[in-house]
Amino acid sequence: MFDSRFCPREFTQFPIEFGWQQLRSPILLFLAILIAVIVSLRLIARKWRFKQKWMLPSVVTLLFSLIAVGLLSIVVVNGLFLPPDPGTSVDAIVILGRGRALRMERARVATQLWQAKRAPVIFVSGRGDALPIIELLIAQGVPKNVIDGENCSLTTKENAIFSAAILQQRNIQRILLISDPPHMWRSLIEFRAYGFTVIPRTSQLPDEWNLPQTAYVALRESIGFPWYLWRQIVAPPSQVMPDVELSALLQKAQQYGQQRLYVD
Repeated sequence: MFDSRFCPREFTQFPIEFGWQQLRSPILLFLAILIAVIVSLRLIARKWRFKQKWMLPSVVTLLFSLIAVGLLSIVVVNGLFLPPDPGTSVDAIVILGRGRALRMERARVATQLWQAKRAPVIFVSGRGDALPIIELLIAQGVPKNVIDGENCSLTTKENAIFSAAILQQRNIQRILLISDPPHMWRSLIEFRAYGFTVIPRTSQLPDEWNLPQTAYVALRESIGFPWYLWRQIVAPPSQVMPDVELSALLQKAQQYGQQRLYVD
């Protein structure tokens, strides 16, 4: 396990928790979009008074933008149009951590894939989640010596770059990637950008989640994804140089990848 002994980074919370501190960022973004829409409607109203010829194009543009964002949100939140799973064998199963509530289902899906002999090893990625998920895998009968992971990454991008730093040292290129449907499109884009051939396999959101919890995940992904997708187009993640601290950690991860495969 490439863990906190190699990666002494500050870590205070899991990626998906519920409360004002976690909701603040997506809500502020949502409010910014709402204000932009209101301002646009105000400008349209003013154009109607003074230059009626601009009214129809303005309304059509606004409606088209809202519909496009809405459709994209539906695609992202439900994981629609993801590449199908052809059922072929791969080099590894990669599980992305995303909070304690999502661990069990991810471990269950990974265990089923491993029992079906889809891959010889399972790799778990995510600070605060890797060790608990590994424990769940072992409890479900997966041998300890086929499991490895990294307990360093703090974001989806870091999931991809730390996984690449370790696994590609072992000639692992083709992976089954496990995450929840709202998160999968971002994960797929990141892991492909860092050189993996990816087959996505989604794990269900918890049945016991109430509407506010599900809405939070939907809001977080659907609002952020258009901006995220734009950033990928303008500056592909694999072309952006990591900072000095992250570069040093990635060198350690590569060295770890060259040395061993199994957990302690």
